[in-house]
Amino acid sequence: MKIAIIGAGIGGLTAAALLQEQEHEIEVFEQHGSVQELGAGIGIGGNVLSKLTGHDLAKGIKNEGQIIHAMQVLDNKGKTLSTATLKENTINLTLRRQTLLDVIKSYVEPTAIHTDHQVTRIDNDNDKVIVQFENKEQKAFDLCIGADGLHSKVRASVKSESKPIYQGYTVFRGLVQDVHLKDPHVAKEYWTKQGRVGVVPLINNEAYWFISVNAKENDEKFKAYAKPHLQARFNHLPEEVRKVLDKQEETGILLHDIYDLKPLKTFVYGRTLLLGDAAHATTPNLGQGAGQAMEDAIVLANCLKTYDFDNALSRYDSLRVAHTKKVIKKSRAIGKIAQSSNTIVIKVRDLISKVIPNKLISNQSKFIYKTKDK
Repeated sequence: MKIAIIGAGIGGLTAAALLQEQEHEIEVFEQHGSVQELGAGIGIGGNVLSKLTGHDLAKGIKNEGQIIHAMQVLDNKGKTLSTATLKENTINLTLRRQTLLDVIKSYVEPTAIHTDHQVTRIDNDNDKVIVQFENKEQKAFDLCIGADGLHSKVRASVKSESKPIYQGYTVFRGLVQDVHLKDPHVAKEYWTKQGRVGVVPLINNEAYWFISVNAKENDEKFKAYAKPHLQARFNHLPEEVRKVLDKQEETGILLHDIYDLKPLKTFVYGRTLLLGDAAHATTPNLGQGAGQAMEDAIVLANCLKTYDFDNALSRYDSLRVAHTKKVIKKSRAIGKIAQSSNTIVIKVRDLISKVIPNKLISNQSKFIYKTKDK
């Protein structure tokens, strides 16, 4: 089968790698001039790695990742509010975002990836799907996979009313080297009135950090922020946080407003389907953006291998739509609680967090692992 994949991100390249193994004719179209990920660190959970068990891709990812055992939430004084232990008998990793992309890309035939291809629209008919490009000749395929992210041109072609929804906060991100964290297998978040600060261990004594603050969409105030502004805003936090920010270079700090999508009722539109953020962009509060995109790709490949074409797409739709809806809603709810700047709400939130058993908190994310792969 001749398959177009629009977008050479984590989800698109995972789909390309797996579908090439099934001897489909794959072409990946990337709008930018190179295959790159804008981001710092990333988490890949056991929900993904377990579905890749036995595949070389899983081994490649494991070789580059830092194993994480728990997620801890602390207050501005460093007192623990909650600890979510990750599911037993699973491997949960953190790694550089670009490293993950490079690992996945190494499993895709280089000649299958076409950069500088800007998609303008998708046209479906009963037998083929036509992909239109800016200043390039159109091409026909048996299947088109829209994996072109939050602002997907493919989604705009098949579901024009679906638009990104701003969630009221923006996130700074960075990577630092030569840090020796107290708990190198525990990811931490500090919840404060001024915003959230996360410190996530990576392999080789590196760390990924993020700072999430309430803001207007496209806020000029925070666009002007640099390292000293962030240090001044959070200089009241424990020493470990201050040391991480001290290690950050003056340049290399990323800033992105946070959006998600209203859950779609279907990801399949004729011979076109959506995958990853193009289908179900979510806030980062569950750390499942990349993981869900990879799960999409794994499930799609398994369905195409197991069922005839129509049933494969139907099965993919039924497995992924309902599950990712839960991820979007759960992640959005966590963000609203965590981003509160109201003093009374914060006191009540922190008190409740302290008295809820850690086992109950850990169980809140177990639904992520309970998904079928075909």
